[in-house]
Amino acid sequence: MNKMNSNNRLIQSNPYENYYAFLLFVLFYFLTAGLESAALSEPPRYAEVKFSKITGEIFVNPRYTGNITNVRKIFDYTPSTPNSESELEVKNNGWESIVVPSSESDIKGLVVSGEKGTLKIDLSNGNSPIQVDGLRPLSDLIISFGQLNATLLTPTRTNITLPSDFEIEIFDRKGNKFISGDIVAMNDNQVAVKFEGLPSTVVADDGMVRMSLRESGEKFLNGDMKAWGYNVFVSDTDVEKPSPIKAEVYGLPKEAIVKFNFQSLPGQNINLSTKTLTVDQINSGETIVTIVTSIPGAQPLSVSVEKVD
Repeated sequence: MNKMNSNNRLIQSNPYENYYAFLLFVLFYFLTAGLESAALSEPPRYAEVKFSKITGEIFVNPRYTGNITNVRKIFDYTPSTPNSESELEVKNNGWESIVVPSSESDIKGLVVSGEKGTLKIDLSNGNSPIQVDGLRPLSDLIISFGQLNATLLTPTRTNITLPSDFEIEIFDRKGNKFISGDIVAMNDNQVAVKFEGLPSTVVADDGMVRMSLRESGEKFLNGDMKAWGYNVFVSDTDVEKPSPIKAEVYGLPKEAIVKFNFQSLPGQNINLSTKTLTVDQINSGETIVTIVTSIPGAQPLSVSVEKVD
């Protein structure tokens, strides 16, 4: 079969082109549907960060919120206009910035919501250093189950033109390489970062970690700072039989004292809610507490761990 185009030129027609077009359409349809289904099945993200101040321009990584749809302010009191929203500005490179005027210095936090998730920004307790001489943490660095959430301070106000140009890394001494993390949000000289899946070897025997803040992969600022971490383990559990819970702590001296606070989840019974041990006892393999469960399989744990001064 032949057909004429709009310029009246004869175009040879493939007798199977409609069939092939149909197959391509079907393939594209199912591929698109699969991608949409995967996107819809992805759970919303949630993250929390702390800043020493919540005024000025706060840049938010779109991986954590997507396009921002709502910003709710948190006060210590009930304001006359509780639902007022901060001004929003979309940056050219996909990051969004929330502009909080200095006149609203009484804000204690922000809840930033978007199509991909929610970011909670809290005002940190205590006084943070006005000026630092290098890359420094806003508060103690604690690695929990391989995850580190921290806010880092830089010596001077960071010139944030393209926030996506900044990268954060932490050094792994065993692998002799840097491990990349996420920058969640930025504000002046404050950088909120997140790492996941960190090995204990990022912390040296003397309890120090090295982090590097880079811009465009070239300019960088290194910082050596104190840190410690822990992992908590549950051995294979049989239903209705006690199983030991053990842990490891790294980055602290063996005489340091650590407190574990457990909360039993539905179907679980943990024999003690609180247990205090030295690092030496913990790392010797001593059982911290025991758990009895009515639910088979791997057991999630609700536990907080703190160093006792």
